[in-house]
Amino acid sequence: MEKKEAAKKQAELDKIEQARQERIAELERPPPDKIDGWRTHAWALVLPGFKGVEEPFFIEPSEGKRYFVDAEQYQQLDSVYNNENYYVNLQSCSNGLGSLNYELSDLSCWEHLLAGEPFHRRQLVGVDYTDKASAVLTEKHLDVPASWVEKLDISADEFEQRYPGSHKVIHYKKVLLEKFSPYSQNDGIVKRIKIFEDYALSVPLLTYEWYKNRVDKMETARIDHVKKDVRETFAIGRNDHLLKHEYSMDAPMTSVEGVRTLHFNYYPRLDHLTKLVCTALTFDEYYTDRSDRLQSRQILYTGATKAKPKRQIKDVTETYGRNSDIPAKEDVWKRIFHMQDNTIDLLYHYDYNFITNDTRSFIKPNLAETGGKILFYPDKTSGYIADPCAKLPRPLDIYYTLCENMEWEDCTNKHIRDRESEVTEYLQQRHKELTEPQLYVALFDTERNEEAKKGWKEQETQKVEITEREKEAEIDPLAPYLARMFGSGHGSGTPLTHKEASLVREQCINDFKSKQLARQNLIQERYDKLNAEYKAKRLWYLANQFILTPQKETAYFATSAELAFRVHSLEVRLTRHRDLSGPRFRALVEYLDKHPLLKEYNRMRNSYSNDDK
Repeated sequence: MEKKEAAKKQAELDKIEQARQERIAELERPPPDKIDGWRTHAWALVLPGFKGVEEPFFIEPSEGKRYFVDAEQYQQLDSVYNNENYYVNLQSCSNGLGSLNYELSDLSCWEHLLAGEPFHRRQLVGVDYTDKASAVLTEKHLDVPASWVEKLDISADEFEQRYPGSHKVIHYKKVLLEKFSPYSQNDGIVKRIKIFEDYALSVPLLTYEWYKNRVDKMETARIDHVKKDVRETFAIGRNDHLLKHEYSMDAPMTSVEGVRTLHFNYYPRLDHLTKLVCTALTFDEYYTDRSDRLQSRQILYTGATKAKPKRQIKDVTETYGRNSDIPAKEDVWKRIFHMQDNTIDLLYHYDYNFITNDTRSFIKPNLAETGGKILFYPDKTSGYIADPCAKLPRPLDIYYTLCENMEWEDCTNKHIRDRESEVTEYLQQRHKELTEPQLYVALFDTERNEEAKKGWKEQETQKVEITEREKEAEIDPLAPYLARMFGSGHGSGTPLTHKEASLVREQCINDFKSKQLARQNLIQERYDKLNAEYKAKRLWYLANQFILTPQKETAYFATSAELAFRVHSLEVRLTRHRDLSGPRFRALVEYLDKHPLLKEYNRMRNSYSNDDK
């Protein structure tokens, strides 16, 4: 009887819901379209004859789906074009597009708009295509006039805006689409889709967001306003290698005790962490391809109390993969630490053809009573051996297992606290990234990279200043000699006497020769010294190469390579100095012959030279 009443009530509810849906459908039905059949649309027509196509069909580009030519949504066909020509339909579409003849070569059904058919369709007689002139005139069907449209000119700023005001809003049925130009928003958002429950767009259901150029590498965000969930995805390149972050909107933003799931790119991580699942009383870690075959670590906490406001670890369960190099009875499958019960449970892998597995349980000794030493009590351990024919383990092996697992428990406890601190630090950083987002600017983006722009401006300013200083103060080789003879205030307006000019010119040339010779001797001396050292090292190695240790041989090769490089550098420097000494001397003499202060001296010297000739 109760089932009949429940079924009756459910039928009434279904009837009410059906009536509501019909009323909604009636309200959502669009009004009569006055221009139905007059809108222009383009789609793809696939003709038979290629790749096994037997009948023509349509492909709707907005959906990517295939439709038959008699589909109802296609009302009229005006024209068709391909890589060969443009064809105008001469047939009536009153009986649907399925009644049309799609043989484009039939001139009674299709008018060819452009002159000049492909060669495989021509039937020309008397045209010599070997003659280029006649071939060009035959193929010339019309002269296209020059375009009257001005060249499209879009500035870089206008192109970057993408939309008027860098923002575009499109309203759909219960959906709001927003588009933003890059760098127009502080958070780097470029697109947002909001799905609402009502037509007034007041009750949001879902929000999808797409981002670009963010420093934190966030690409998308999905916000479920009904379930109060947020899912963020990131590109590869973060320091923590995070790929996805799912969390509840009610969870504390910077607390590890909130409900959240973090997915990582395990390959570049040293610990190969794949996923973290956090709740108020659990903390689960999942790993992939670890060398120790650790697959997961599940931590169970106790609730916070007034005496202990921070949650305490209750149980830790570690799961390991199978190691085929050791027997199953020695290969740990699960390691369970009962922190508050002070016990350890070990579950080993199932052996081949066994339906049970070996187990071992320990009650940890009280280290405070034993003075920090681990003592073994046979009555505080128990185990199960799946193979009845196997030997019992030795007490010493059981003791070593207890010591190993107690040490591992301490390491695990420390790891858990470190992991909690790491996640808390990440959440704090993530909160800062969301509240103070930063955008990445490319190095060669001269419009937005302020630091690079500032550096380029400083470099240009320095170049201009150096150029101006070089123009203002040209280096004069005679300046030191003039200062020595007349003081630093001697100008360049009054020419020197014959005696003064001869003395200054001779001192300048002699000093140049002596400096060039001294520099050559210095380079030659360094070259000879290093070359002798390199040869001595080489002879020492040839004499002792069979008794040298690998470390000494490596040190010799490093030292020898350094010496060879320095010897080669000095040799190149010496050769370059010898090659440039002559041109430099001639350039100095030419400069002195044209110096304005030596004008009178040079004139008299040239006249004496002409008289001697």
